[in-house]
Amino acid sequence: MSAAKVHGNGLAPASDQEELDSHLIQLENDLSRIQDHGSKTQCAQAIASIEERISSLRYQQAGLAHQLEKEVLRENEERGTNIDDQVRGAASQVAIARKRPQRGSRSFLSNCRILFEDTPNIASAYSRGEFTEAQIQAMLTPLQDVRPLRRSQFDEIFGQNPDMFESMGPKRIKETVTNFTVKYTSDREDKKLKEANAERYVRFHKDREAGCVFLHARLPIVGGTGLQMTLREQSLRIKRKGDPRTRTQIQADLLSRYMFFDENAEQKINVQLGLIMTDKSLFMGDREPAYLEGYGFIPAQTARELIGGHQIPNELTFEEMEAKITPENIERIEVMTEITRLYTAPGDQELITMDSKARIFPEKLKKFIRIRDRHCRTPFCDGLVEETDHVTQFARGGKTSVSNSAGRCEICNKAKQAPGWYEYTAFRDNYSMMICPGSTMSYRSTAPPATGYMHKPFPQLMRDSKWFKDFKERLKNPDPPQIDDS
Repeated sequence: MSAAKVHGNGLAPASDQEELDSHLIQLENDLSRIQDHGSKTQCAQAIASIEERISSLRYQQAGLAHQLEKEVLRENEERGTNIDDQVRGAASQVAIARKRPQRGSRSFLSNCRILFEDTPNIASAYSRGEFTEAQIQAMLTPLQDVRPLRRSQFDEIFGQNPDMFESMGPKRIKETVTNFTVKYTSDREDKKLKEANAERYVRFHKDREAGCVFLHARLPIVGGTGLQMTLREQSLRIKRKGDPRTRTQIQADLLSRYMFFDENAEQKINVQLGLIMTDKSLFMGDREPAYLEGYGFIPAQTARELIGGHQIPNELTFEEMEAKITPENIERIEVMTEITRLYTAPGDQELITMDSKARIFPEKLKKFIRIRDRHCRTPFCDGLVEETDHVTQFARGGKTSVSNSAGRCEICNKAKQAPGWYEYTAFRDNYSMMICPGSTMSYRSTAPPATGYMHKPFPQLMRDSKWFKDFKERLKNPDPPQIDDS
């Protein structure tokens, strides 16, 4: 037993400790009874309740970690030590206490600082057990890239829309928050992507003990994502035909085959990627990030270059340009400004619908659903969309349409066939559905908005989509000059 446990740590008096022990014993007895005799619903509810308690305790743990960091900072300030890094040692102490590796412990402390200093609404939800630690870390890590003011703005948005992360897994949560932060870090992100393109490489490593060759590559986002999506789609297609190989084996064989193409041979490979961005980002220089299928959110400037087919030479960010103004930089800024002022266009946020009278989803409709959902629609699953299925079964009158469809990973698509599992569509304008996984508990799953980090109210969408039409009318029929009668 550790010295802290033997001598006490000052967290609670002995009487309070006895009361806490009594509650824990009663809880263990209740759980033991459910384990032995509980129904399916009772077991599911108990599991959910335990997860909430664990999350609440993780919140308290994060608060203790934040307090420990402040104490380390205070001690270093008083002693005048570690001037270059006054929180040195705090991350290591927290990592050891949590029985975690040192790697990533500083990021954990940074997230604790953001949680308790910049995001009170998120912290309150965490304290109530609404998010797991993995979900909270996915939420806070992207916020490290922006200033405290932006973090507070996002926290206010969450406070006004507390269900914006409903049924999301960590990957979808991170994508949602990244969509918010990339808008304010687009210059740095665009520069980082260009530097990464210049550092592309392919390396081979022979492992004679394993009897194989390892391949490691760093590819540009378009080429790398296109290769990934192509291998994925072709391996799925080949596997459905009954090929005995595993999907990973098929992908390895396809990749090897691609490598033997001669550089000068006219071998055409058709790679299609979905890119979603607003018209204002495309034509007017808006900073709303674009979504590249299979990769995630990218800066609007990067997306404009992909669509334009050439790179705009802006290796420097605007902050760096201001620090070192040269005629060359001024020319680059003028070129960028000219591009962003060419056109105006109406704004909108949601993808349009597509329908089919057939029972089987057509390929174009499948692709539409895959781009719309991005991840498996089962609550808290971040898997890739591999299957498309009806929410309300076709045999029960369900239509083959976007509103009655859901993208699923292969495992979840099989799981929904279990007895007692029930699903139905809800709130059609947001492509939402309710899922009852065989118990009295139910969850809502909503497809992410095509652009932005949360769905706008429908009236706001209608208003935004009409602004350009009204603007054109005012250009054609300008208001008559006002005459001052005074």
